[in-house]
Amino acid sequence: MLARFLPATRRRLLLSGGLAALLPRRYAAAQLAATHGEIYRQLGVRPLINAAGTYTTLTGSVIPPPVRQAMEEASRSFVPLIELQRKAGARLAKLLGVEAAMVTSGAAGSIMLATAACVTGNDPEKIRRIPDIAGMKDEVIIPRAQRNGFDHAARNVGVKLIEVDTAGEVRQAINPRTAMLYWTHIFEYKGKIARAEFLDIGKQAGVPVFNDAAAELPPASNLWSIAREGFDLVAFSGGKGLRGPQASGLLLGRRDLIEAAHLNNNPYGDTIARPCKVGKEEIMGLLAAVELYLQRDHDADQKLWRGFMESIAKDLRGVSSVRTEVYIPGAGGHPVPYLRVQWDANRLSYQECARRLRDGEPSIEVNASAQEGLSLASYNLFPGEERIVGWRLRAILEEALG
Repeated sequence: MLARFLPATRRRLLLSGGLAALLPRRYAAAQLAATHGEIYRQLGVRPLINAAGTYTTLTGSVIPPPVRQAMEEASRSFVPLIELQRKAGARLAKLLGVEAAMVTSGAAGSIMLATAACVTGNDPEKIRRIPDIAGMKDEVIIPRAQRNGFDHAARNVGVKLIEVDTAGEVRQAINPRTAMLYWTHIFEYKGKIARAEFLDIGKQAGVPVFNDAAAELPPASNLWSIAREGFDLVAFSGGKGLRGPQASGLLLGRRDLIEAAHLNNNPYGDTIARPCKVGKEEIMGLLAAVELYLQRDHDADQKLWRGFMESIAKDLRGVSSVRTEVYIPGAGGHPVPYLRVQWDANRLSYQECARRLRDGEPSIEVNASAQEGLSLASYNLFPGEERIVGWRLRAILEEALG
């Protein structure tokens, strides 16, 4: 039955991959896996089922139809890009109830622009000179436990990152050369400094405090609540939880600092962010994504996502030594259901299981840790894909574990 609906090459691929047993009861899910992503297969790139998360290396998320439509419509006309950036930013600020906002090339672009804004302000000579920042404020204070690869975007501006471990060290490190305090929202649990404490120290010293909240959606309230806590600048990815264009991000915060970020940004020439181009399609696509996100039924999302994880856990029942747990990572501030799967790893390593899922057809991406087992994310799955993940994983585990 399924075969007559598929292109010949895809039909052979599906049936030879061992999914023929899914017919006819599992027809809908099998068809979904077999027919999507043909444009990539023509290049020799296999599309995948994403049970890992909104990682840039896995192309973030998939944009919904209203966002695609906004981008397509935006592509039909010429507009003054600087004016579009300002007007779109004003619209975003109004939607989110924050002082000012702008569209960037991504969360990393937001980090760089936030840093540049705090170093240069609106001074055109400083804007032109960076990353040669001799004589300017050239230090950014960051908790040592929160260091990560994305803070390279701050270092692009030429600043030196000053690492601290305690609130007392933050106070001691602040001096006339301090341009910014740098906080990473997802890493609050790391180290000895509380978010409110870090923010309060910056406020007392009159130093701008930046929060990298790239992937901290949901909850939707983070889009305004973090800025309202008092953070001077807050960054979000546009291509993760918002499901906007992958090459987009949000920078929110103080009007004067957002203005300075604009002046450091594309399309102005001789600026640090001139290579970080954001086109009219990304600007209008992200605006549409934010508008859509604010209208979503987030409770329904939670119910759907948890159902995906429970379905996979059910498919694994009875397999020798297998244990499953649906959980919310971290302290629960980013409420996305995940599934942890563990078993006797002496018989099959977690990394080897992940490799088999990746190499099979369809390709499935999960997270694997020698200590924690397999971790599966719910929020990038399409309905029906959870069944494919459950069946494929069960088959691998039954073969290895008996």
